[in-house]
Parts: sequence; structure tokens; C-alpha cells
Amino acid sequence: MNKSVTIDIWETIIGEKDFSSFSKNRKEIKCHYAYDYLSKFSNKINYSKTVIAHDFIVKEIAKFSRFHSDRLFIDWLFIFIKKIDSNLLNKMNTEDILKLGDIIDKAFLENPPEIFEGTHELINFCRSKNLRIGIISNTGFNSPKVYREFFSINNLFYNTISLSNELETAKPHSKIFLETLKNLETAPENSIHFGDNPVADVLGALNIGMDAVLISKNNSKKPINQKHIAIIDNIIFSNEVISSWI
Repeated sequence: MNKSVTIDIWETIIGEKDFSSFSKNRKEIKCHYAYDYLSKFSNKINYSKTVIAHDFIVKEIAKFSRFHSDRLFIDWLFIFIKKIDSNLLNKMNTEDILKLGDIIDKAFLENPPEIFEGTHELINFCRSKNLRIGIISNTGFNSPKVYREFFSINNLFYNTISLSNELETAKPHSKIFLETLKNLETAPENSIHFGDNPVADVLGALNIGMDAVLISKNNSKKPINQKHIAIIDNIIFSNEVISSWI
């Protein structure tokens, strides 16, 4: 039976240089790109409305995740456009809306988050031990496509990836974990998950019978029960945990 390691994305293996929860600079560029593009379809929109719409979407995505849910990325694009100006949807076809998604992705790739120290070492270690690798993440206002492109550009290998705005399900719901393990052809008891969220990552994994490791960041986060395998400050210490787990 395969053994597998699954890994969260945000604040586990990638994030901002200052360890903040989001990039103000990336948000501004994303909004400017979106505003410039949508202005081609209407002269009645303005930049401030674009920012308001962006912040609304981010809050809605966070609200959905609290109920272990998400929408498809294209659905969030529809809501984003409608929030700016509902008349825009009458002037745009599906191809135009998908193009907006590509523009938002461009802002992400041009201003990418940091890859945390230890991430490549973790992936290389897993491969050297014939452990299968799954990525499991709640996504935010970024497309599934851009995550795959980011991983490819940075030579971050995985066997399968499960993203909330592709499955319409967010951690800690069991579906996103079980779908990943199904694709990895691995039973929960032969799997270990690394993540920074005590509920979404640790409890989500434990609830289906996986082992779990909390990325606590200088002991700033606490697990919600004692069934986890370990608590580590950052992903750089993961190889020691996996060696013991194996």
C-alpha cells in the first residue's frame, strides 16, 4: 500500500516575506489589472469600485470556507464583475470573463509569494523515500490554473493537487482530503498531512484517520486535541517528522 504525504499551501510552504496573511502590493496590482481590463467594456466603472469588489470577494470566500465550502473560480469572477457593475455581464461573454481570470493570474505570477525554506527539501525527501505527494489547499481569489503554473515554474513536484475552488469544497471537509487520497491510491492510515491551520488542516486530516502535523510558527498556534503527530515551527523540520513517522 502506498504511503503519502499531503501538504497545505498557504502559510505552510508559501507565503509573504513579512509572514502577513496577504500581500497588499499583489492586491493593488490585481485590482489595477482588473480595472484596466474591465474599463474596455464600460466607462462607468472606477478603480475604487474594483477594490471594493475585490475585498467583498475575499470576505465571501473566507465566509464560505467557514462552512467548509467554496465556489468555482469562474463563479467568483461572475460575482466580482457583478459587484463592480452588473451591466458589465451583458457586455461580456464567457471568453471575456475567463480572460479576466487570466489577468488576475498574471498579477499573482508577476508578484508571487515566497517559497518557504525547506519546501524543496521536503518534496525531494518524499520522492527519495517513494512517498506520494498530495497538495490540499483552500485557494482564495486565485485560479486553480495559476497554482499549477506556479508549482511548475518553481519545480515543486506533486502527484495530485486538490483545490477548493475546483472541488467546491474547502478544508476541513472530508471530501477534499478523501479525493486527494483516492488519487494517491493511499488509505488514510498510511497518510500524514502538514498544515498551519489547527482546524482546517489538523482536525480535517485527523477526522478521516490521517496523521497530522501542525505548523505552529513559533508556538503561536495550538492543536485542538492531542491526536496530532507533532508540532513544528516551520516546514524545514518536516523531514525529521516524516523519518520517524515512516
